[in-house]
Amino acid sequence: MVLVGNSALLQENGVTLAEAVVSGGQTPIHIAVDGQFSGVIYIADTLRPGAHEALISLKSTGVKRIVMLTGDNAATAKAVGDKLGVDEVRANLLPADKVAAIAELQKLGHRVAMVGDGINDAPALAQADVGIAMGGAGTQAALEAADIVLMTDDLSKIAGARAIARRAYRTVQENLFVGVGVVHVLGITAALLGWIGPIEAAIIHLGPDVLVFVNSVKLLRVRIRGL
Repeated sequence: MVLVGNSALLQENGVTLAEAVVSGGQTPIHIAVDGQFSGVIYIADTLRPGAHEALISLKSTGVKRIVMLTGDNAATAKAVGDKLGVDEVRANLLPADKVAAIAELQKLGHRVAMVGDGINDAPALAQADVGIAMGGAGTQAALEAADIVLMTDDLSKIAGARAIARRAYRTVQENLFVGVGVVHVLGITAALLGWIGPIEAAIIHLGPDVLVFVNSVKLLRVRIRGL
């Protein structure tokens, strides 16, 4: 019988590790044969191209805190976190632990966006205020749980998506303020004072629709850096 997994798996099956395992920033995969510890294979994920630059870009747009949530061991997580320059690293997390970590950040008053692509990320994506799934290599569970799906593994698109969302939200605010707030208030006030009649009121009522349409069309001409 061959066992391949983390140290907890071997210990659950009564296997005693022969010596302390030092990962050196890699993930150790323990191996036991017929109940006897046989050795360790070290594996490590490589950083996605442009990952560090993507996080710098997010910081420049106003993101205040970046936290890495991972099921990897602490040494591996710290090594990756140091390379990326994240603000906080939380390691050895199960899917439920990731959900609890996000809930904790939300209780502190943070609006949390979660980025993930695996099955283990799906519950956390659903818990976050905004769940973003990386569609290129994302699992079906992650894609269904997310609010936003990026059809690529390019992390720089996260900053681009945020910029688009902020621009669209600003346009909505403009439409509400100008199209509804100003025009309708002025129109109702003018009607109550008897300055305009039914025909003029109908024309003024049509005005906000035109303004909202024209203002919204501007989004088609917006150019977002990196997209």
